[in-house]
Amino acid sequence: MTLLPVAVALFVSPAAAALVYADARRRDLSRRHCTAAASAVGLASFGGFLVAALFGTGLFSVYYRLLNRPVIVVTPLDFILSLVSFGLAVTALAVLGYGVASRYGPLAPS
Repeated sequence: MTLLPVAVALFVSPAAAALVYADARRRDLSRRHCTAAASAVGLASFGGFLVAALFGTGLFSVYYRLLNRPVIVVTPLDFILSLVSFGLAVTALAVLGYGVASRYGPLAPS
């Protein structure tokens, strides 16, 4: 287990939550919806980085199995970048999910 993804999450997750909160306030959503959306995105983002930190080797081996490439040697830089990329991808999906929900889903204005 490496703690670098968790350290990155300490910066990325609050930034993503603040971005969502600012967008929700700009769209005049209720304070409760703003807080709920920002909290959900922040927790999903942190959870993605935490999963990458806890199950990093398993995620890395699944990734290479899906590509049908044998892993002989993995450089530490490749390993760390893949874990951080996984966390960033989960964060991007959480923000995208908020965007879709706020425009077409339950958070959409009437």
